[in-house]
Formats: sequence, C-alpha cells, structure tokens
Amino acid sequence: MSKDIWKGAWKFEIDRQDRPYLGYYDTRGKTVFRIGCGAHFEMDAVYPGEAPKQDHTKASITIANGKTQMDFAGFTYAGPESFPPNTTMFNQPDLGYPGLAEDKWRALENRVFDLLDSGQPLTISAEGKSYVLPPVALPRWRPRFQKIC
Repeated sequence: MSKDIWKGAWKFEIDRQDRPYLGYYDTRGKTVFRIGCGAHFEMDAVYPGEAPKQDHTKASITIANGKTQMDFAGFTYAGPESFPPNTTMFNQPDLGYPGLAEDKWRALENRVFDLLDSGQPLTISAEGKSYVLPPVALPRWRPRFQKIC
C-alpha cells in the first residue's frame, strides 16, 4: 500500500447493545479500522503486512500520528466480508492488556485516544508496509465513547 490517504470516512456509532465504535470505512462501506468496547475493548484494522499462513497468527501494528506512535500486539485473520476484498484483519482485544487495573487501563485508553484524536493523519504500519487514514474529524466522539465505556 502507499502513503496515499485511504479514501473513506470516519464514523462514530453506537450499536443496538449500546456499545460505542469509532471506525474508518472505505467508499464501499467496508471496515478499514475500528475500535470499540462491549464485553471488552476491541481493535480491528486492515493489516498492512503479509497475509498470514493461518488464522490467529501473532502480529503487531504501529499507529503513528507524526508526533507519537504506539505499538499494538494482536493477531491476524483472513479478512471477513465486512473488510475490503483481499485484505487481512488485525485484531487486538483489551489493547493488549486484559488484566490491567482500572487506573492503569484509563491511562492507556487515554494515550490511545490522544493518538487517534490528535487532528493528524494516522499511519498504520507493519512489516515495512503502511497506509494512511485522514485525521479523525468527528465532533464529540471521544466524550461520547468514554461516557459509555
């Protein structure tokens, strides 16, 4: 993939179970990136690296905004129907820290949201390959998300 910005749009949604999701969807409505919470925190993204030989292969991605970056360890899977064709899905539950105490969890969640809410384009990279999403330009998504979770 290139450094061109992936065409699409950011959306903040609350599903039927009152779970909030911040997502980036391509022009056909396919999921490129999504973070949400329900039973636990969940992050899904198109994996920019090589397709895994089998599902549930350990992998990591880096999300950078030009000022800061964070690494996320998770797993890759064949891209589901909800993803763009011929892509691999990266999934990470609980921001990689399922047993974190609440105060430490909030600090980590705030770091992730600061990264996403920086007003800068987001570069998602793995294995030397990357793609760029435009800045999140949605009013009040963060307080609405954090009010629920």
